[in-house]
Amino acid sequence: MTEDKKRQGKNGALPFAVAGLVLFFLFSVMQSIYIFALTAGRTGNMNYVAGKETKPSSEVTEASYPEDLPEPFFSLEEAASVTDPDKQTLSVADIAASVGPATVSVYIYAPSEGTGAETPVSSGSGFLITEDGYIVTNCHVVDSAKEDPDMSVKVNVPGYEDLIEAEITGTDVQTDIAVIKISGDTYPCVTLGDSDLLRPGELAVAIGNPLGTLEGTVTAGVISAIGRQMNNNGYLMELIQTDASINSGNSGGPLINSFGEVIGVTNAKMGSAEGLGFAIPINVAKPIIESLINYGRVVGRPYLGITVDQVSEGAYNGAVPGVYISDLPAGGPGEAAGLMEGDMIISMDGVAIESSDVIIGVRDSHEVGDEIEIVVLRDGEELTFILTIGDGN
Repeated sequence: MTEDKKRQGKNGALPFAVAGLVLFFLFSVMQSIYIFALTAGRTGNMNYVAGKETKPSSEVTEASYPEDLPEPFFSLEEAASVTDPDKQTLSVADIAASVGPATVSVYIYAPSEGTGAETPVSSGSGFLITEDGYIVTNCHVVDSAKEDPDMSVKVNVPGYEDLIEAEITGTDVQTDIAVIKISGDTYPCVTLGDSDLLRPGELAVAIGNPLGTLEGTVTAGVISAIGRQMNNNGYLMELIQTDASINSGNSGGPLINSFGEVIGVTNAKMGSAEGLGFAIPINVAKPIIESLINYGRVVGRPYLGITVDQVSEGAYNGAVPGVYISDLPAGGPGEAAGLMEGDMIISMDGVAIESSDVIIGVRDSHEVGDEIEIVVLRDGEELTFILTIGDGN
């Protein structure tokens, strides 16, 4: 009896197994046919029909071909460009053709360990401003070569087969501007514009050497904002913000307007975000460039001879929030005025001092030789001093 039940169970399962195999076979055949249809282009998302043309159904709208389209009326490049009756507005391609030959790649070379052969260790960009070979770049591009006599600066000028040795004319850490010089030929050079005339939304083109390997790269965007304030080594800088792509290696390259004029020196990218690049306005750079070429350094820069620390409320038990003098360089204007370490600065030139940036703003609004009034709190007593602004170099 038990054996009969087992045989019946086996015989009953057999039809289901056969049916399953048949269904599996049919599914496989249908899937193969569909895949073949996709591969042959007979079906799919685009509904592409292979072979001879077929008349479209009444439900399908006929495609418009280029000859059927109206003349385009909008160009982003034209919309972002500015116009001047006395100047020619250029396309991005024209700007690249005009400024590209004067945009150079800057390489720092150092002797390799062991062999002593020169190898590139860093790179940046720059642009020729005179036919006799003066080049503007960033201080941070060449500062290592200035500090190390074993390092050298070499420049690749478009159209020249070999790298050209360059000499450092001068550098300025505070504005991140440097001038270097090449010789031996008459070189193409750029035209400098007026960065004070910039407006957010107008065309901005950057040319440079991103990553140190992509010489002559052209990127385009707009002026995103002007007057972005950043504190660089105690110097309050107002920068141009742009969404033109700027990457490592672009530093020192030109930022160009619609007329093919250089209106900025690219120097920074916000590493935590895309489309946030910055450039030093050319009007800020011009006096620095002139001073570096004429004197090898920046002259006439206001100098207070004061180093400060800001103490916030609750920094320590009994802390009185404020801006305190932490150092006075010997022989500097601050020491000469009678200030002392530990003085809390209340006001400077009639301006309440709430942060070090305010001090920088007051300083930079004056010239060397100007006298300003400084009020400090010392041992619970307010004292007033007259400080004569010195030359920072």
